[in-house]
Amino acid sequence: MKKIIAVTAALVLAVSLVGCGVTQGTTGGEVDTVARDTTGDVPTAALDREVTAEEATGDFKMTSEDGTFTSSGDVYTISSAGTYTATGLLEGQILVEAGEEDEVVIELSGATVTCGSDSPIKITSAGKVEISAKKDTENVINDTRAVKTADDESQGEGAIYAKCDLKIKGNGTLVVNGGYNNGIHTTKDLKIQNLSLKVTSYNNAIKGNDSITVTSGTVAAISTNGDGVKTENTDVSKNGVTRGDITLSGGNVTVYAAGDGFQAAHNFEMITGEDGGSATVTVYTGSYSGYTAEDAATTSYKGIKVQNELNVRDGAVTLQTYDDGLHADYGASFEDGSTGQGTINISGGTVTASVYSPENKTAGGRQGPGGGPGGGPGGGPGGWGGQQTVSGADGIHADNVLNISGGTVNIDSAYEGLEANVINISGGQSYLSANDDGINACGGYSTPTVNVTGGYLDVTVSPNGDTDGIDSNGYYSQTGGVVITRGPNSQMAAAIDAEGSVSVSGGTLIVLGYGRVVTGGDVRSFPLSLNSSGSHTVTVGGVEYSFTNAYAYGSTSCYSDATVSS
Repeated sequence: MKKIIAVTAALVLAVSLVGCGVTQGTTGGEVDTVARDTTGDVPTAALDREVTAEEATGDFKMTSEDGTFTSSGDVYTISSAGTYTATGLLEGQILVEAGEEDEVVIELSGATVTCGSDSPIKITSAGKVEISAKKDTENVINDTRAVKTADDESQGEGAIYAKCDLKIKGNGTLVVNGGYNNGIHTTKDLKIQNLSLKVTSYNNAIKGNDSITVTSGTVAAISTNGDGVKTENTDVSKNGVTRGDITLSGGNVTVYAAGDGFQAAHNFEMITGEDGGSATVTVYTGSYSGYTAEDAATTSYKGIKVQNELNVRDGAVTLQTYDDGLHADYGASFEDGSTGQGTINISGGTVTASVYSPENKTAGGRQGPGGGPGGGPGGGPGGWGGQQTVSGADGIHADNVLNISGGTVNIDSAYEGLEANVINISGGQSYLSANDDGINACGGYSTPTVNVTGGYLDVTVSPNGDTDGIDSNGYYSQTGGVVITRGPNSQMAAAIDAEGSVSVSGGTLIVLGYGRVVTGGDVRSFPLSLNSSGSHTVTVGGVEYSFTNAYAYGSTSCYSDATVSS
C-alpha cells in the first residue's frame, strides 16, 4: 500500500563570480558539499537527484530575427515583442522594457548571466515573457548582490524578476542562484514546464505573487532562509477567480526550505494533468532541509501551508517537516471580502509525512517512512523497527474541516496524526502513528466531530501515557468503513474517546485498549483477541485485513454490522 517517494535535488552553492559591480553571493552550477544541521539528531535529506549546469564560456551574444534590442556596456535591453536567443557568458543584465501587450521569448542556449548590481534578468514591462532553456543546453543565472537588508524600488526582487506573467520552460537545464532575496519572482502568474530547473535563494526560491503552476519537468526549490514556493496576492482576477493558488499537475518537485515548503496565499492543488500524468512532490523543512532560518524561534516550518483550501486529488507528496506536514488556516481575510475556510480535502494520490518532535517523544516504534503495519484488503507491507523521535506538530492539520474520501495517507510520525475541528473519513486508506492523539477533533467553529462513513483507518499510539488513538472533544460517529484504533486501556487515556459519545451504527470498529462505545442499527459485538503484539489477520464480511501491533494492548473490542472473525 505504501509508496514512499524520494525525489531530491543536489544543492549548488559555489561562490566568487564577478557580477556587474559586486563580487559576492551565491553563484552557478558546481556541486558543493552543504553542511547539515543535526539539531535533535535529525536524519538529513538524501541527495539522490541532481540538477546541475556548467557555466558558459566565450563571448556573450544575443540575436533576434523578429525583435528589437540594444546593448549598452553590459546591459542588453529588449524593447519589443519577439524571440531572442542568448549564448555565452554575460557579466551584466538582460533587461526587458517592452510594450504592455508584447510577448517576449528569451531562449537560453548555453548562457550564463551574472550580475551584482541588480537582477540578472529583469522584466519591467511586457505582456508576458517566456524564458526557455533550449534542448541539450545548460544555463546559469547568478544574482551576486549582497543579501537584501532594506526595500529599494530600483532593485529587482529576484535573480529572475518580472512584472508580468512569466513562463519558465524548455527541454534544457536552468540553474538560478538568488543571493539578494528571491530566486525566481514575478508579480503576476508563474508557470513552469518541461525543463530541469534548480533555484537556490536566500529568501523564497520560487515566488509568483498571483499564482504558480507546475505542469511537468524536474524542479528543485532551495531556500536557505525563507520559504520554498510562495504566492502572495488574494485579489480577484478579471475572470472572477481569487488569486494566490499553487497548482501542480505533473513533474517532480523537490523543496528544501528553512521555513515553509509551500505557502499558498489562497489554495494549493495537486491534480491530474491534461496528459493524464500527476506530480511527485518531496518537501524538507527546518533542519530536515539542512538550513535554519535567522528567526528560527518564530519561523513556521510547515510542509504545505494554505490560507484557504488544500486539495490533494492525485500524485504523491512526501513530507519531512519540523512543523505540520499539511496545514490549512481559517479566517484569513481576502481582498474580495471572503475569508479563509481552513479546509483540507484528500480524494486521491498519496500523502506520506514524518514530522519532527523537539519534545523528543516516541510513538509506537515506527522507524521512519515506510515502516509500520500493513493494512487494508489483503494487507500491506510491514516493517516495524525501533522507536523514532517524532513530532511536536501534526501530520495533517486543518483549522476547520478535514475530508478524506480517497487516496492513501501515511502519517509515519507526528505529535497528532490528523487534527481538525471536524474530520470526515469516507474513503481511502489511512495509516497513522502519533505520540499524542492519532486523530483529534479539536475545538473550533462548530461541534468537534469525527465522522467515519467509509474507507480504511489504522491508528497507532503507545498503550502507555496520556495518549488517545482517536479523541474527539465532541462526538465520534461511524456508519461505515473499517477502523482499527489502539491506545491505553483506561478511561483517562484510551484507544477511542469522546467528550460526548462514541456511536457506531454501521461499518466495523476494532478497539485495542479502552473504549466506551454505543452501538445501534445492525451492529453487533464480536469476541476477538487481536491485542497482542505482532501480526494479525481479521476477516470482515469475507474480506481479510492484515495489520501489525507494535505493542501488546489491554483488550480487544469489536463492533460491526458484518460478520467478523480472526
